[in-house]
Amino acid sequence: MASKKVIKLLNEQIANEGDFSQLYLAMAVWAEANGFMGTAKFMFRQAEEERGHMFKFVRFLLEIGEQAEVPAVKEPKASYKDIQEIFEAALKHEQFITASIYKIMSEARESNDYAVTSFLQWFVNEQVEEESNVKQVLDIIRLAGKVSLYLADKEIGAFGAGK
Repeated sequence: MASKKVIKLLNEQIANEGDFSQLYLAMAVWAEANGFMGTAKFMFRQAEEERGHMFKFVRFLLEIGEQAEVPAVKEPKASYKDIQEIFEAALKHEQFITASIYKIMSEARESNDYAVTSFLQWFVNEQVEEESNVKQVLDIIRLAGKVSLYLADKEIGAFGAGK
């Protein structure tokens, strides 16, 4: 049985994943509205992925006989200066999620909660990939420079399609 503190942290993670799904959706909408179709494609996929993560947390809590809480999501930022700002924000959010997963993992280990620890290992591995992907996209943008944002956007779309 998971401790009350671990249950609380898992429910907070449901909220985080929902918020970030909406954030990525807003980023995708801004990108598409501004002609950055590759970035939009990348971010629409990220929005779906974060929503899927939210469902994994919900299902896990229900499977272990605990109550999953589904809170309202925060209204995300809807306007950006450029795609570099989008991906810098995405990296910041992925780093926040990583820290949150690590916090839950630490608490689960402290509580000898093997089921939660096992469940979270997938998310630990996923966050390594998520942060790496966003860093690679930022490298593409920086290498492309301001003059070549269109080419960078196409490269981002191709990179995102490889998932």
